[in-house]
Formats: sequence, structure tokens, C-alpha cells
Amino acid sequence: MKGLLYKDWCTLTSRYRKNFTLLFVLYVGMAMFFDMPFMLYALVFVLGLYVPSAVGFDEYSHWDVYAHTLPVRHSHIVGSKYILGGCAILFGCVISMLAFAFSAGIIKGTMGYEEALIGTLTAAAVATLYFSLSLPLTYKFGCDRARTVVMSAVLLLVLGGFLLVTWVPQHLLSPEARLKLESWAESVERFFGFRGPASIPDPVTGASVTMDVEYGSVVQWAENPHFWWLIGGLVLFSVVIFLISWGISTAIYQKKQY
Repeated sequence: MKGLLYKDWCTLTSRYRKNFTLLFVLYVGMAMFFDMPFMLYALVFVLGLYVPSAVGFDEYSHWDVYAHTLPVRHSHIVGSKYILGGCAILFGCVISMLAFAFSAGIIKGTMGYEEALIGTLTAAAVATLYFSLSLPLTYKFGCDRARTVVMSAVLLLVLGGFLLVTWVPQHLLSPEARLKLESWAESVERFFGFRGPASIPDPVTGASVTMDVEYGSVVQWAENPHFWWLIGGLVLFSVVIFLISWGISTAIYQKKQY
């Protein structure tokens, strides 16, 4: 396994050394000097996109034909890509959090470490989910065709989610069911801190005063402990999907003929 990891690492660094250097200089520099923290979140995501390219390099060089003569398991050949991908995303998270310590937003006090941590964890979860989707498709269809398939799959997932949230409640549910769904959605938003309390006690009279407002600040969300459950659940979900994807890719690789 160590040899496979080293081979994939050398392949990527030899091909993308200049890209990596430009990536770090550009993304970290823009985040630190131009107060653009989202560039550090993008860095976490982009680093995870490079690893599937190792499958393409193996495909173009017909390395898998040689790999089948080696005393290594198929799960190890596939696993090296997943371990390297996980390390790349984790490395991006570490770099992101270190860079935030010197960013303009942290220094000026316009953002806090909680916001940086939330954004970094979310970016890592999204990168892991995308990686988990792209790698089995890359093994199944090949590197070139997989790009089109992955983008189509992402588009269908986004479109399906949009229709599920907007079109289905408006056209397939009765007015009573829509009201119940909206009430449930507001309760969920309030539970996770996206919406303020429905009412608060008046400081003078003690009577209940209606106050149903939406919170739009990440700082306000972070003050709700339940919001961290949501972030933790998203990260845990991405890890589970990552492991399932590993098993699927191994099964696909074992059935392929080289």
C-alpha cells in the first residue's frame, strides 16, 4: 500500500507541481490580502479534484495491466486513490485554518474562527461527497467519459433537489399538507438556528411578544449548539458515503478486464 501511495503521489506532483504552487499562491494570497475567505474553502474542494486524475494517468499508461502482475490486492490499488484523496482534502483543511489565522477578516475582526471552521468543514464534506461520486464513475466509464457523467449526475441531483423543494409542494400537495410542511420546515429551521424564536417575553411586562425572524449570519447560527449537530452530521454522512464509494469502486475494478 505504501508503494502504491508513493507511486500516485509522485505521478500527481510530477504532473501538477506548477499547478499546486500557483494554486496555493493564488488562493491563499487572495484570501489573506483581499479579504476573500471563500477562496480558502475553494482550496479544500479543488485539492480533492486532482486525485481522480491519477486514475486517468493509470489508464493512459496502461499501468493496470502491469499492476495485475504484482502481489497486491485490488482493494489496495483502489484504496491508494481514496487514501490519497482523503489526505488531500484533510491537508486542504489544515492549510485553510492556518491561513485564516493571518487573513484580513480575522485580523480586522470582521469574521471569527467559528465561521472559518464552519466553512472549512462544509467545504471538506462537499469535496468528499463529490470525490465519492466521481471516482466510481471514473473506474466505470474511464477518465474522459466520467467527467461528462459526473457533471450530468451533479446537475440531476441539484435539479432534483430544487424540484423536490419547490415544485412538488406546490403541485402535488394539498393546501393543508403544504401548511403542515411549512410549519415543520420552520420548526427545523428554528431548531438549527436558521430562524429566530417565534416569540420572546417582554422585558417589562413579561408578556409574550411575537418575534419570528430569520437569522442570516453564520455567527448567529454558530451560537446555536444544534447547528453544530448539523455540521457534524454532514461531515459524518460524507465519511460514510466515502467508505461506501470505496467498496463500490473496488467491486467495479475487480470486474474490469485489462
